[in-house]
Amino acid sequence: MAQLKLVAEAWQNLMLHKTRSFLAALGIIFGVASVICMLSISEVARRDVIGRIERMGLHNLILDSVKPEDIRKQERQRSEDSWVARFGMTRLDLDILKETVPEIESIVPMRVMLSDVYANLQLSDINVVATTPEYTEVMEHHVASGRFLAAADEANASAVCVLGADAARKLFPLSSAVDEVVKIGGAHFKVVGVMPRKGQTGSGGILSNPDNAAYIPFATSFARFGKLQTRGGQGVSEATELEVNRAVLRVRDGKPLKLVAQAAQNLMRQRHRQDDVAVTIPFSLLKEHKQAEQIFRWVMGSLAAISLLVGGIGIMNIMLANMAERRQEIGLRRALGATRRDIVRLFVGESALLCCLGGAIGVGTGAALAVAVGSLADWTVAFQPLSFPLGIIVSVLTGLIFGTVPAINAARLDPVLALRAE
Repeated sequence: MAQLKLVAEAWQNLMLHKTRSFLAALGIIFGVASVICMLSISEVARRDVIGRIERMGLHNLILDSVKPEDIRKQERQRSEDSWVARFGMTRLDLDILKETVPEIESIVPMRVMLSDVYANLQLSDINVVATTPEYTEVMEHHVASGRFLAAADEANASAVCVLGADAARKLFPLSSAVDEVVKIGGAHFKVVGVMPRKGQTGSGGILSNPDNAAYIPFATSFARFGKLQTRGGQGVSEATELEVNRAVLRVRDGKPLKLVAQAAQNLMRQRHRQDDVAVTIPFSLLKEHKQAEQIFRWVMGSLAAISLLVGGIGIMNIMLANMAERRQEIGLRRALGATRRDIVRLFVGESALLCCLGGAIGVGTGAALAVAVGSLADWTVAFQPLSFPLGIIVSVLTGLIFGTVPAINAARLDPVLALRAE
């Protein structure tokens, strides 16, 4: 009861100067709101990055063919000529890798095809990716309807394909895509399956969006389209001989990923002098991201501390001004029997209540700002569960800390001198 009476009295005193109280709480409101909003945005980014890394497979290694710098220079120098660029991994590289590194359980090659995809004479912006039947197990991406590419499709170089979730929706928005026919390049392919939505994997590029892809057998890509892929126009063409854009290596359980990655990298360097193969360890990326996240949390904590320090100083100044204005009230309370402890409790209670209200308003404002930013950026808003109560608790602690000095000064006033104050 005594605590409720103290809160009620503190509220009445704050309401005597509404504008001053509100202005004093602004520092706390803006500080807490900015932290809540930034925490929400960072949580969205964290979940997105971690989700992309995890979808790459934490037990996998990623080998990507990259265009060497000397070929890039040739592109700039020979922009008006027709020529052929040869780089990247080959099927023979992967066979040797599988034979020489026993820790590798399976290898899934992926080849990006420079072919247009048509359905009902309508051109779409769907990517064509050639791969093998092991894709579903290694990438943990199984079919939603129909079936995936089979070993017989690979052996016979069959003209079949499997569509990602977005690709199926674009090509056949009003009907099931299974058993339909699409045209890839100059060949017709039967749709045998549709994949469920998986989401982005990796940091970018065609292979990072599995939902907007049409998957064809790896062998079919060579049998139907050959090794060379050509694009260009107006008499100038660029042909690329690239057998494997990406290879995903599933490492056996319990085997060290870094050692396998080093062995794969050494082999590729021996066979590719122009350094056109990059090795990525998703598990290492996840660890690096978590370390960066820890640094970001320290930065956020520092910003929050500075914001609350500024707000706390404002609270302390207002409470000192209140003490100066209420000297007679303090003297009268002391004359009527109030102890110094009672005066300290009153002023600290007012400061804590003011900061608590400021923290609550700041939490609501920060959440509203996060929702507004999310709607403008078209992403799903996410909050850290502890951020809301933590914002209010830290605000109350700020009030307790910065309200102590004015409260002690008020309690130390001489009652007689305080009653004489004008």
